[in-house]
Amino acid sequence: MESNDKTFDLSSNQRPQSELDSDQAWAQLTSKYLHNLPQQLDEIRTILEIKDYPAIKKCAHRIKGTSGTYHLETISQSAAQLERSADTRDPGTIVAVINKVKRLVEIETRRLDSLTVSSIDSSERITDG
Repeated sequence: MESNDKTFDLSSNQRPQSELDSDQAWAQLTSKYLHNLPQQLDEIRTILEIKDYPAIKKCAHRIKGTSGTYHLETISQSAAQLERSADTRDPGTIVAVINKVKRLVEIETRRLDSLTVSSIDSSERITDG
């Protein structure tokens, strides 16, 4: 049986402004994190040159956790793979995973940018309406 009750329908054009502001703030924080992530990956590559695998594992673990916090699951999973590669001391796999994560950062950044534009459009419709 279908209900026509829209009490809990929080589609983007019916969400409270404070929730939209919160979403926008979260998107900005996520964007800042994604912007800084390639630098962290470059640091891991530099650490790899001196073969400090425990330091690589520590950096990968931090990326895994922070990415998970930001709901960037594919990046978090790849960071877990990077962490395991540090355990096995496999430089080839480490470099491959670093490159993979950089591509994922680009994808997530584009996705986030498109969501941010969509969110701005939605909030403009709310204030104009």
